[in-house]
Amino acid sequence: MDKNVLIAGVGGVLGRELVDAFISKGIRPAGLSLLEREFNGLDGKLSSKRLADVTKPQTLHGVCAGVDMVVSVIGITRIRGKLTHVDVDYQGNMNLLAEARRAGVRKFVFISPAGTDRGASQGVPLMEAKFRFEEALKQSGLDWVIVRSGGFMADFVGMAELARKGPLYLIGAGHVVSTPIDVGELAAFMAEDALCLSHAYTSIGGPQDMTWREIYGACAGVWGKPCRTVAMPVWLCHAVLACLRPFFFQYYALGKLLVFFSVNSVPTVRRGKTDLKTYLERHYSGKSSCLS
Repeated sequence: MDKNVLIAGVGGVLGRELVDAFISKGIRPAGLSLLEREFNGLDGKLSSKRLADVTKPQTLHGVCAGVDMVVSVIGITRIRGKLTHVDVDYQGNMNLLAEARRAGVRKFVFISPAGTDRGASQGVPLMEAKFRFEEALKQSGLDWVIVRSGGFMADFVGMAELARKGPLYLIGAGHVVSTPIDVGELAAFMAEDALCLSHAYTSIGGPQDMTWREIYGACAGVWGKPCRTVAMPVWLCHAVLACLRPFFFQYYALGKLLVFFSVNSVPTVRRGKTDLKTYLERHYSGKSSCLS
């Protein structure tokens, strides 16, 4: 068993859940993050804290010392600064992989969204970067596990807030399916697969395949409201994205991702137990005044 684990991107939502998931397996992981404040709340849980900027290889020297397995959840999760998915999701992870190889790390675990290979072929910047790294990882000589996950239920909380105030925008017919998952359950399955699998892809989703109309219905239903939507033609979205690309590439990249998930079914293996309706109800429990 790989006893010395480094979680890269430990300050993010999934990274924090992975800390608890590995601790439940009897492994106290080390954590890698960009900023000291991203370790807040993790005191006493980590075997060590390591600071580095993965886009700057010189800062990575020594971060993999004594590590058997790197679990990377590093990637751009929001529009911030001028960094692109190529800078972080691809090259940042390539820099970390090079340091892992130099340090003698045995296994490298990486996560991508479900449908990454298809999205890469359709020119989705996030998925192009992720897929390029996956292919490099498989040729690295290290043992590897690549996780393809359903969408994070935590991301739908913001959608529920929008549903409370007004209609939700629906790209296309809303009939394609995905398999949303609670991040805590994703982390538990990811830690298990990281420890048990070798040279393998693994697929992790929640208990239900859901269409966008069903997801929107759950988001509105938490307020006891019917789902209201405004339809957006796919052709119009593509036209807007073509105008954005030369001037606002980061918004273009985000838009390409949204359109991809709106028109492509990307179901995963159903492994989680918490459905989206239950997740949202739990999130808003104790806020009954808001639900009236």
